[in-house]
Amino acid sequence: MKKKKAGFTLAETLIVIAIIGIIASIVTPMLFGTTSDAELKAAWKKSYSDLSQATQLITVDNGGSLAGAFPEDALGSEDLKNAFASKLNIIKDCSGTSTYGGTGSGVSAEGCWHSGANSWYYLNGTGLGTHFQPGLILNNGGLIRLGIEKSNCSYVAGDYTRCGYMYIDVNGFKKPNIVGKDIFFASITSNILIPAGARGYYDQSTSCIEGSTAATNYGWGCAAKYLYE
Repeated sequence: MKKKKAGFTLAETLIVIAIIGIIASIVTPMLFGTTSDAELKAAWKKSYSDLSQATQLITVDNGGSLAGAFPEDALGSEDLKNAFASKLNIIKDCSGTSTYGGTGSGVSAEGCWHSGANSWYYLNGTGLGTHFQPGLILNNGGLIRLGIEKSNCSYVAGDYTRCGYMYIDVNGFKKPNIVGKDIFFASITSNILIPAGARGYYDQSTSCIEGSTAATNYGWGCAAKYLYE
């Protein structure tokens, strides 16, 4: 007698294909989401390293301290931006308004930062919009927005004082445009760059909670948290 050949019927094959499709629809977004988060964290670590080096170079240029290097408080923001532009590889320079010592329309209007209502967000989902400080677009597509608060570096932040601040969107205008995801914050002190979430300035346990809509969950604490992971 002839042996009956083993094999799958058409119905069995269709069932297997359907199962594979269901599994793929569940697993694929999870894998891409994880990869994307990992890439954004890596980009932030690289950006922080580059910006810290630039801060050190600017500090050396100013005799070892940024205190008094960019005078008249907020008006020094334009000079601060120019100093960073000289130390980084940039493709665009956006001047701030006169309030920040510039002659331009501001970082959002000139195309170096998000513009319009709900163009970027806190981690808790609160929408944010246009800003008027000076800023830069780096050659890797990242965005930077800068500002001086106290030119003598006496503005209190956590257990230290700073001269000003820096907002960084590591992947530019690409989504998600969320603080703690691709947007981070750092304090510019008299001699170093300190990430938000370090040394008492924003609590990582309350301002870096994935999925939380709590009022304090801005996302700023993620800057330090991800650097130290």
